[in-house]
Parts: sequence; C-alpha cells; structure tokens
Amino acid sequence: MQIKGLNQNFSDLTTLISVPERNRFGDSRYRGNYDGEVLAKLVSFLQRSGIKTPYVYDPMEGGKTSRDVCDFMGLPYIGDDIHNGFDVVNDDFHDTGFDLTMLHYPYWNMIDYAHNLPAHLQGKDMSRMDWKPFIEAVSHVNYKAAAHSRYVAVLVGDMVVKGKGFIKSIQREMAWIGNPIRHITKVQHNAMSYRSNYRGNFIPIVTEHLILFKTDYQPGGELWILVPGQYKKIDIDAYVTWKTAVRSVTKQIEQITPESVFEAIKQQFPIKLKKTNTPEATVRRTLQELEAEGYLKRKVRGIYIKAS
Repeated sequence: MQIKGLNQNFSDLTTLISVPERNRFGDSRYRGNYDGEVLAKLVSFLQRSGIKTPYVYDPMEGGKTSRDVCDFMGLPYIGDDIHNGFDVVNDDFHDTGFDLTMLHYPYWNMIDYAHNLPAHLQGKDMSRMDWKPFIEAVSHVNYKAAAHSRYVAVLVGDMVVKGKGFIKSIQREMAWIGNPIRHITKVQHNAMSYRSNYRGNFIPIVTEHLILFKTDYQPGGELWILVPGQYKKIDIDAYVTWKTAVRSVTKQIEQITPESVFEAIKQQFPIKLKKTNTPEATVRRTLQELEAEGYLKRKVRGIYIKAS
C-alpha cells in the first residue's frame, strides 16, 4: 500500500497492510483463509534481518495459504490442521527450531470449523469453545509457539457480540509473548459480513490485528510474557472524589446547605456514604474546602452560594 511521504528505502512491511486483490495462494473457498501476501511480507522482513531461508510452521493451516507461499518461495515448511487430525492445543508440535510460526486462529465462534470433523475431534476444535476456554487455549498455543520458534506472528480479529453491540477482542485478552516487534493493522477486503444488513447504528469491522513477536527462546531459558488482564467488577464511584461529587450536586440544588448536599449525595453517589463513618462531617468539611478554593462563598452560617 502506498503511504504518502514514506521513504521508499524501507521494506514493504509497514504497520498497515492492504491487499485488495486476492492472489493465488490458498484455497479461496476456505472461509477465513488469510491472504498469502501477509506471510510473504513477514518472510521478506526475516530475510532482511539475516534469516535467508526461514523455516516456517503453521499448526492451523486451514486453506493451506502458508503451505502455498512457502512452496512458491522455496522455504522449508511444516503444516498441521485439525482437519488432518492435529489438535493444536494438546498435541505436540512436530519440530522445533522454527524461524517463524504463523498463528491464524479461528475468530472464536464466528465460523464453525468443526461441523465436518469426526465426532472425536469436534469437541477439540477451538471454534466450539466458550469464550474463556478459547482465550486460555489461544494463550497456551502462543506459549507453545514461543518455545518452538524465534518469531511468532499472530493474526486475529475482533467480533461483535450478537445483540449487544460491543466486541470480543482476541488480541486484547490473549497472552503476549516475548517482545512485540510490531502491531500491524490489516485491512479486510471482500469479507462475507460486508454483504449483510445490520440494524441500528452499526460500526463495521474492516480490519484485523497482525502482531509479530520475537521470542529468542533458548532451551532451559525463560521468557517474559504479558499475562491477559483479569475481568472484575470495580466500585466505579470510588473513583469520584468527594469534591467532584459535591461540585456536581451543588449545580443542581437551589439552596446549598450541608443538609441538602447530604441528601443529594445520598441519591446520586450513595456509595460515598458507605465508605465513611462520618458522612455528614465529610460533607461539611468538603464544603469548607470548596469555600477555601474559591468555588463556593458562604452567604450566612450554614448556607453557601456558588462564587462565580
């Protein structure tokens, strides 16, 4: 993709990849098949980094894009897939010492890849997993790839949760391994979802995430990872200070007194009252602090007005 003003001495791999026209690599009938130009650009980067003939592994080769690219470029390659009986989560990788492992995960349950699998494999397919086990499986495979490969490329997308409007993001919740060389945005062209009609104010997803990690893992060594964030509920009102809460309610009440402010706080910020043993005294002290700052003025004893 042409970037205006970009020095042409750089390689053709940038943090934005757009391949509008499909090339000959991979089976175009295989849903979710990625464009071979992505792998070709990654290989070119490795070659410019001194790895002249990268050894490539793809444990979820699907439509065989990676295999076709490596055959075309004359690169050593191993490919596996659950449709060949290989369980990427639980089975051993077939070799080690790879220069690049390409991981193109199913976008959770967007496409059911298990429908034509033998019964004993259907429950192992990642597209049939619930969200939490799916993310744990993605992270586990990332760890395995890091233990077998100098570089790991992860290509994933975001999914809109049906009927909710928000997204599930694989790259946001999976474990990051080693050092991220680049987080690349890949434009999606001619996706099947573009042909659908959506209700309401829908924001189409037209990009994917391609993250290139450098692991430099050595047998017997250790590897830094970024562990996924934990979901938990927080007390959101705890992040609203007493001053902010009192300022907010004083904009809405006609007569500013400790009593009226206390009642307004009780209605709008009830958690604040539960976090102190002396809420009335805290209200009075906060009013005095706002007076000292010039936000409030004392009209008479116990009654305030806004200074402005």
